[in-house]
Order: sequence, then structure tokens, then C-alpha cells
Amino acid sequence: MTNIFIIVVLLVVFFFIIQKYVIKHDDTRDYPYQSKGPLLRGQESAFYNALRSAVGEHAVVFAKVNMASVITPKSIKNKKQLFVASNRIARSYFDYVICDPRTLEPRVIVELDNGQPLTKGKAERQKLLMHVCKSANLPLIGASVKHSYQVGRLRRLLAAHIDLIESDKEIRFCKKCGSPMVIKTANQGEFKGRRFFTCSRQPNCTYTENYNVVFDTEDE
Repeated sequence: MTNIFIIVVLLVVFFFIIQKYVIKHDDTRDYPYQSKGPLLRGQESAFYNALRSAVGEHAVVFAKVNMASVITPKSIKNKKQLFVASNRIARSYFDYVICDPRTLEPRVIVELDNGQPLTKGKAERQKLLMHVCKSANLPLIGASVKHSYQVGRLRRLLAAHIDLIESDKEIRFCKKCGSPMVIKTANQGEFKGRRFFTCSRQPNCTYTENYNVVFDTEDE
């Protein structure tokens, strides 16, 4: 019994020394870091560009915003409950936050559905997202990847929450690189005289699209 007690004491002393000297010294070490690259990639970047075009000068778009930077727990006096509520939003984020251009006050939250399978973690985040937006009285709009190429439709969705935004002719973005597309007219060949969309980054990007292509316009 005495031997067990001595071993326990030695272990406690050992962990105390490790925590006080080794870990403390390690906290002051200058570790090397490197950039992770663009904040948004692929579909997220294309959708961000579509949102910016949709709101124009009437709003500012922020991406991957920590929930705790936008909302805070309300009327919670119990310290333990306040900690839990604060920790829940501190570990999650909003895909896109549309803000007033003058005050930067959040006006609309936009959630992008990337088409990936619904996992347990994704389902829990969506449940939290709907709850916090409803309780904080923040409009929540769900959008899919196809909205990246339907700026006119995005304008109609946002116009209900942001003053001055008006729907106009559709603006499309390249499905290959996410850049704005421009309208051109074929001047030769079988389709001479017909209009079509082409990527504004030509010749670096050669993606083109039929001018009369019809997108699905059913409500999400």
C-alpha cells in the first residue's frame, strides 16, 4: 500500500514539473506559420462574387464570419448556462453575412448548400443556425451552388430585406473559374448571328454557354 502511495505522489510531482516548466516554456516558443491560401475556394468563391454583384453598392458581403462576432446570448444570468451558450456560437460561423454599407450592421444571413451529403455535424450546425437567426431576428436565406450563376434570382431574394436592391437582367458567372461572363455574338460558322455567354478571362478561360439556357427557377 505504501509503495502505491509513493508511486502516486511521484506521478503528481512529475506532472506538476511538466506543467510548470516544460509546457510553460513551450507556450513562449515562436513557431513557424504559413498562409493557407485563399479564404474561399471554388464554389464558395464563385457564390461570393455573385453575392457582391447582386447587392452592388447597397450592401457589403462578408464570408465565414464567426457567430460570436454577430450575435450574443440574451437574458442569461446563470454563469454556467452563459458559458455554454457563448461556447456554442464561438465554435460555429455564418457562411455569408450581408451588412449595411454605412453601419456594417448585419441585415441578412446567407447559407450556401454545397450539395454535400448531410452529416451529423452538418445537421447540428444547420439546426443551430436556424435557432440563432430566429431568436436574434436575423433573416436567413438558403441558397444552392446554382445561384452562383443566377445573380438576378439572388437579387430577388435579397430585395425583400435590403432597400434599394432592384431586380434587373441576369448576370452570369463562369462555371469553370467563377469570373463574370460577357455576351458576344457569333460572326461566323453555323451559329452566326446568335448570342452566347463567354468567360471574361478569355483566352485564359475558354468556357462558353448558350445565351438561351434555362435554369431551374423553383423556390428552394
